[in-house]
Amino acid sequence: MNQAAHRSASSGAMTISQSTERPFNALLGDVALPSHRLMVQHWLDLYAAAGNRVPFWRKLDPLQFPSALADIWIVELRDNGRLYFHLVGQSLVDWYGYSPKGKSMEEVYPPAMVPLINALSQGVLGRPAINYQKAFSLTPHWSVAIPMERIALPLTDEQGRLRWVAGITTFLDSHGHGSGPVSSRVAEECWYPLP
Repeated sequence: MNQAAHRSASSGAMTISQSTERPFNALLGDVALPSHRLMVQHWLDLYAAAGNRVPFWRKLDPLQFPSALADIWIVELRDNGRLYFHLVGQSLVDWYGYSPKGKSMEEVYPPAMVPLINALSQGVLGRPAINYQKAFSLTPHWSVAIPMERIALPLTDEQGRLRWVAGITTFLDSHGHGSGPVSSRVAEECWYPLP
């Protein structure tokens, strides 16, 4: 991932150090974790089957990437302009200490993190593009930043509108579970615009 950084951003509790745009065809080669690669490959297969169009959210079959089931999440952009969790894997439930299913980003995250979390999903849906992050998250009960990797993929609704984001977030350390994040630092972020 060696292209020049495009931007850095901060909202106080969430910082993005480096953001890079990469060619769409580099995505699978850039993704490091095997469970993430399985999910990305499934999404790419759906994309190809749809004639190189963003797939319908109900076509996503988590059983095609079973090693990622505990780490997956799906959010929906509703008509009120807010994002809501639709599906949340067990490792994320453990991370937050409760299930955020049905809750908006504003109900789940600290206020200072919400603008950049919303911007991530808006970037995935607005371009459309795939987002890949290597990050660190701080929790209220653990003083060491927890490393994680995240993929966010666009999906359409029944009318073909870009309204769903499916992703996988894998925490590379088990500390901090049950408390959720108070801040995050994205060390590396890559965007893969769809052709």
